[in-house]
Amino acid sequence: MTDPRTTTGATKAAEKKRPMWPWLLLAALLAALLLWWLIAEFTGDDDADADAGAGAVVEETTTETETEVTGTETVSPSAPASEIGLGTVLVGDLDVLDPSVDLSASVGEPVQANTVEVAAVVADEAFFVGPEAGQTILVRLEEFGGTDSEESPFEVAEGDTVSFGGTLEQVDDEFLAELQLFDPTTQFETGDFYVQASEITLVE
Repeated sequence: MTDPRTTTGATKAAEKKRPMWPWLLLAALLAALLLWWLIAEFTGDDDADADAGAGAVVEETTTETETEVTGTETVSPSAPASEIGLGTVLVGDLDVLDPSVDLSASVGEPVQANTVEVAAVVADEAFFVGPEAGQTILVRLEEFGGTDSEESPFEVAEGDTVSFGGTLEQVDDEFLAELQLFDPTTQFETGDFYVQASEITLVE
């Protein structure tokens, strides 16, 4: 005959010994899957951003390179400043012979003249150049120093053609006192402009 107390005790012992490791293994597997998913999610976004950034850098570099090549090919050397047109007298880029040009801000600046005609000789070392009346300027060969000063050996006549360089100056009282005109009726006023020549060549 079976003892009821003995049977009940055996059942309780069997229930207590049921293993827990399958549940632990399942939990660990789920945790691993969750961790893998999180890592893949964040790592995938970073890689996409990195790829997009790399593409942008390559595109910018290519654009800059193309710009540099284009700029190099289109740049052309500028013409020398001394190359001016025939029959012109320039101070900077201003036409000295143009009566409408204001030369007041260019006093003291260098002047270059290329193959201009002598319109009139008004003193031993002063003459006008230009194509016609109203488009002329006075050229002075050297500083006047009084009656004891030696005259310039350079001589010009009306109709000659000359090229010269010098400085744009403004007529003042001292200039008027020193200038001995062939024709006293020729009038100059303070504030007018003339060229103090430092070099001059007679064009054949």
